[in-house]
Amino acid sequence: MLYYDLYTYKSWQFLILASDFGLRSIDLYDNQDLSSYMKLDIKTRVFKDALNNYFKGIPFPSDLKLDLLGTDFQKKVWQALLTIPFGKTRSYKDIAQAIGSPKAYQAVGNAVGKNPILVCVPCHRIITADGHLGGFSSDIQLKIELLNLEGSSFI
Repeated sequence: MLYYDLYTYKSWQFLILASDFGLRSIDLYDNQDLSSYMKLDIKTRVFKDALNNYFKGIPFPSDLKLDLLGTDFQKKVWQALLTIPFGKTRSYKDIAQAIGSPKAYQAVGNAVGKNPILVCVPCHRIITADGHLGGFSSDIQLKIELLNLEGSSFI
């Protein structure tokens, strides 16, 4: 069973999905059908609290339970994203090197783009090797907002 709640920050509304094992997804809510999920505050409260704190400038707790579903490669990339410090950025190439696949930066980019947990698994901290914003699987203005909130500097 998956449990859901909605969280609003500025003009963005996020859909939080949690399982009995942890946070499964944070994505922008776009009027998706929620009938297959259960709204149960006790299952989502810790994740809403973590988002509240994050948007006040407090990093996500390192012990936040995540229920990541993906390929082994994707999970390796997402785990590497979790090591990027609050307020810092890395490139796709940096992540490829960090996971021991230095030539796989395009595959890293694909895995970053499939990150199911926006904000918490910080795909927004990935920029191009030359210091530009690069892509974002969600609203690029959200990426800019998150980087600014964290005090990141980029070209």
